[in-house]
Amino acid sequence: MEKTKRKNIIEKAVIIFTALLVVGLLVLFLSDVFIPFIKLEIARDIDGAKELLMSKGFSGYVTVPVVEALQMVVIFIPAEFIQLTSGMAYPWWLTLILCDIGVMLGCSIIYFLVNVFSFKGDIFNKQDRIARYEHMSRSKSTVIFMYLLFIMPVIPFGAICYYGSGKRVPYPRFLLTCATGVIPSILTSVLMGTAVREFIANSLPVWALVLIIIAAAAILFVLLAFVLYRYFFRTEKGMPNPWLISLSSKIVLKIMSLKTRYNVINADRVKKLDGSFIYIANHHSWRDMAAIYRIDPSKPVVGVINEFYFRIPIVGKLIKKAGNIGKKMFYPDIKCVKQMISTVRAGYPMMIFPEGQLSTDGGPSYIDGKISALCKKLGVPLVLVEIRNNYFIAPKWRKKTFRGRCDVEIKRIVSTEELKAMSVDEVTNAIRENLAYNEFKGEPVTFKSKRKAEGLHKILYMCPHCGGMYTNISYKNTLECTACGKKYVIGDDYRFTGGDIPDIYRYYAEIKRREREGLSDVRLEIPVDAEIFRDGVKQVRKDKGVFRLNGTKVSYTSDLSDLYFEYGTDVLEDIAYSVDKEFEMYYQNELYYFYPSRDDRAVCTRVALLYGLLKEQQHEQ
Repeated sequence: MEKTKRKNIIEKAVIIFTALLVVGLLVLFLSDVFIPFIKLEIARDIDGAKELLMSKGFSGYVTVPVVEALQMVVIFIPAEFIQLTSGMAYPWWLTLILCDIGVMLGCSIIYFLVNVFSFKGDIFNKQDRIARYEHMSRSKSTVIFMYLLFIMPVIPFGAICYYGSGKRVPYPRFLLTCATGVIPSILTSVLMGTAVREFIANSLPVWALVLIIIAAAAILFVLLAFVLYRYFFRTEKGMPNPWLISLSSKIVLKIMSLKTRYNVINADRVKKLDGSFIYIANHHSWRDMAAIYRIDPSKPVVGVINEFYFRIPIVGKLIKKAGNIGKKMFYPDIKCVKQMISTVRAGYPMMIFPEGQLSTDGGPSYIDGKISALCKKLGVPLVLVEIRNNYFIAPKWRKKTFRGRCDVEIKRIVSTEELKAMSVDEVTNAIRENLAYNEFKGEPVTFKSKRKAEGLHKILYMCPHCGGMYTNISYKNTLECTACGKKYVIGDDYRFTGGDIPDIYRYYAEIKRREREGLSDVRLEIPVDAEIFRDGVKQVRKDKGVFRLNGTKVSYTSDLSDLYFEYGTDVLEDIAYSVDKEFEMYYQNELYYFYPSRDDRAVCTRVALLYGLLKEQQHEQ
């Protein structure tokens, strides 16, 4: 133990000394060569600039490779800095040679340190990231994997050399790999530096400078994309692609984090899990996937999502290629189950939102036992997750997204052994208990926006005071009935200020109560325009007809053909819908989107609510 501690101290001392040496040489190069050279370039004294470089001669040339070499040993000092500045001072071809010599010198020093003094080179935790990438790679060749790492902008040259030095690669092959692998990255930095010099010295147009920088970056990106596809993206057909999943989840998380701060509770419990497991979470907002990604960004997670998103041009292909699994909403889907089984066997984590669609009112939705039976069949640990506050940040009924904090708590982990011992009913109860979160019964949050109620009338379509149907309007923080004049104003805590109904959840509950009382008398006939999507076919068929909800069944009759179908509550699991736009269902493996003809499409919410109440009656019997 004492020997290891002493060794770590020595290694850190070497790194610190080398870092100070690098900084000193950089300062020397900048003050003695680079800054005077740039001043002469700005003054357009070309002869003076050339004379300066000639006067520095050997010392100027040597500084570049020495700095490049030593910064590799240190790891945390970016190599791009010396590459860019030297590219501005020397011809591009000379800078490329000098930097490459520096890389060969640096990788040789690292090879010596690792294989003679057993340096680890992981003081700054770069090796963990490399290990994750190595796990994703399809290639088992260390040399090929090093080439891949060299063109990735997120991994320092030095960290790659430390990795390769510890893999027993023969020195000549190691040196050749490093010398040639860094060329694309060095060339990109050097060309950018040369472009900046031309901009300063020869009044290169701004558009040309920007074009050169974009072109250099594009060349590196295309090369990176080719190599990634060749060695990472090409997976077995139908299997998840860990690299693309990881990349897409990071992009989604970065975008979502612009307006949302994620606070993960008990994340360390997930980090202990290896192989496949299943996140099971409540679903109050379309931003919930990002909340799951945030739990452990190092683990690529496969999502089970609405298959309709696979039809979106370009985005749909990326979603599919990443290995995400499409699910037909509230419809038997054997293909989805098979993909989930394959994903589990391949060892990937998955995320499932068993409520099936976004919460309308901020409270929990019904979860049946089918998901529990499937989980027992899959036989991997379950991670039960409670997501809080996303409903307030981006609810189903409002287009605008607010800034806020989303809490993500790991409520319970059901191990494989526990899962085997539990009955389907016990698993169902565990899921329901841990996902039964009501946003309005939790700790109040503060949103000072003046537009919190906008769009609320699309779900709160009935006035509980006068019984007016579709008489509500919403503006700023106010929900108002145009029939009786009753108003509800949302305060900073997202609750109604004053009045007899405290919040959105209880308002919606009152609408449910009234609808439940008259459920036996409901006879809806809704003229609709229909879009029909066939599985695997891009072309969309158009139709027009009447959707009916009567008693215990729903049906559709086409006005343009003899098409007719009906479902009873014992067959159709639920009706998915988009607020104020459409409601949807499957028939004979085809997806039907129904768009009500009336201007006020709050009827979409009502159709889904009424059918949900009919299902409740069925469950109670």
